[in-house]
Amino acid sequence: MRLAFIDDSQQTDPPRDGLGHLLAIGAVIVPEAGVAGYAADLRSIRTELGIPDGEELKWAPAKGTFLKSADGETVSRLRTEMLLAADRHGIKSTVVILDHSRTYLGLTQVEVGVKILKWLYERISMHLTDVDDIGMIIADKPGGGTTEESRWLAASLELTDYGTEYVSPERIVLPIVTAHSHHVPHLQLADLVVAATTAAYAGRPSGFALAPLLRPLMHRHRLGCVNGAGIVLFPDHVNLYHWAFGETRWAKPSTNTEWVLPREGRLYFADDGLP
Repeated sequence: MRLAFIDDSQQTDPPRDGLGHLLAIGAVIVPEAGVAGYAADLRSIRTELGIPDGEELKWAPAKGTFLKSADGETVSRLRTEMLLAADRHGIKSTVVILDHSRTYLGLTQVEVGVKILKWLYERISMHLTDVDDIGMIIADKPGGGTTEESRWLAASLELTDYGTEYVSPERIVLPIVTAHSHHVPHLQLADLVVAATTAAYAGRPSGFALAPLLRPLMHRHRLGCVNGAGIVLFPDHVNLYHWAFGETRWAKPSTNTEWVLPREGRLYFADDGLP
């Protein structure tokens, strides 16, 4: 059994030229044997850095918290140690990023969230197939109250009952459940991974600095690449796998197609689009 903890993120004004409002949802997929071990490691990291026991670890910490006023070195060490611990415990990630300024303009942000939830569900299912395991999904409680949460739950129930056009529902054995991330350290890891991955794609230094630690966590398909597996981009700016995450190859298993990155003739071939 593997537990997939999911969270969302966004970048409203990316510095990378050509990108608009980015909406993302992603998961960290934890082997059963790593659940307790990661929680224990995170407690040790908190103690080492002097972070209060009751404080939630957030990419964007709330005003008045320890992390909000912490120096850059403490924040950097926390993020680094969280990602290194995830790698030690065999945790994998998959993140879907959609540019809402370019696609699905007629849908609300919540409606887009439901759509990319389906794409994430497929990637989690594919990972479980690759490792021949079953799993369940735990999501951070949505922030919009019961109406928004009911839409998530309704969409997830349909996915669990019927799957999608690309995956059957056998691998994910329960409807998606929600929990308060304040009490679940693995959801706090999901917050970090999804936010940092989205920030790196957007061109933020805070995310790009963590890309070398994010890469070992990313699920890779059978041809050894992250595209369509550990990261899904829509639109699929293939060269940004290179500029944002250091990938040197893009490959499509269904057609056995492979490109060296950056690829000439595609956007961001000559440069990364940053000032």
